[in-house]
Amino acid sequence: MFTNRTVIRESNERIVLNTIAQKGPHSRALLSDTIGLNKATISDIVKKLIAQKLINEVGIGESTNLGGRKPIMLELNAKAGFSVSVDIGYNYIDVMAQHLDGTAYKRELFPFIVIKRETIIQEISDILDVFLSSLPKSPFGIVGILIAIHGVVLDNQIQFTPAYDLAGLDFSSALHEQFACPVYLENEANLLAVSDHTKEESYANLVSISIHSGIGSGVILNNELYTGINGYAGEIGHMQIVTENGRPCPCGASGCLECYASEKNILDTYQTRTGNKNALVTDLCRAFTEKEEEAMAVINDMVRYLATGIQNLTALYNPEIIFINSEISRLIPDFTKQIESRLTSFTSKNIAIKESHLGEEAILYGAGYLIIQRFLAS
Repeated sequence: MFTNRTVIRESNERIVLNTIAQKGPHSRALLSDTIGLNKATISDIVKKLIAQKLINEVGIGESTNLGGRKPIMLELNAKAGFSVSVDIGYNYIDVMAQHLDGTAYKRELFPFIVIKRETIIQEISDILDVFLSSLPKSPFGIVGILIAIHGVVLDNQIQFTPAYDLAGLDFSSALHEQFACPVYLENEANLLAVSDHTKEESYANLVSISIHSGIGSGVILNNELYTGINGYAGEIGHMQIVTENGRPCPCGASGCLECYASEKNILDTYQTRTGNKNALVTDLCRAFTEKEEEAMAVINDMVRYLATGIQNLTALYNPEIIFINSEISRLIPDFTKQIESRLTSFTSKNIAIKESHLGEEAILYGAGYLIIQRFLAS
């Protein structure tokens, strides 16, 4: 079978570009040695990538042991375009633009928003219209938009959303038509796992748990995101932990973990018990640190339920480490240690429970990473 030369050439260009993007500045000679292409081919590719403004010549490197002229170094042109990430929470919309090297350029949080099926696409459209107009001009402009959904996503379509009714809405077509760039959708917990794995590449197997309106987890197995055949992998929030008279869950079952240990549920419970309908997560955590009885009871229940779910999760995936991302875990310093102390099975032995990297921006960073990765590979 003959291989198309154009396909080979384009593949080589992607390899050169990704090598520079992922491993930092390279000389032409180092690219040749690293990739295994001859120097003439590397020079042709570099010339084209510079003309396209995807890479820049940035300075002089060190000469070899044999001496000779010092090499010119090449690096990714981070300002060639922007990725745009949108996180749709149960009562907020969070937006971030990143340069092509993953550094954040601008972020805007829109809190206390009522997410409605009838208006959400137009609302996102209006927010992006203003947000994108504030970004500076760049050779490639917006290279992609990724919408983080707190629910199940498969093949760029929303399958199930427990905290809001967005299943089946076609964000991709509507936003692509308006902004003329690729539009992706992904589960927010998967994006969290991508973010944590990017920061902790030494772990080939990890699980990142997102605790917000619901509870989900992203699973990295052998350095690859694992989603299962229907996108359901990691749906730890719908693991049944109460078998008798369990609270009904939007998934159709009862007694699910997120009905007892999600941030939304925990805050609702605290508000009901204290009669303070305006209490925020910050108020709950402050009351916990001050050893208020109701706050301590609510948080202790949360820890207990999460430990049960995580104990089961370790038996399923056997990860090297588990990360947790939630406002509560960030505000209570020993929250992860409290969970870890309740893990008693041999399946959880020597598995560390740690706070997720990048805090409340982790989902946005994970989305940006995927957008940039897909752009550089296209």
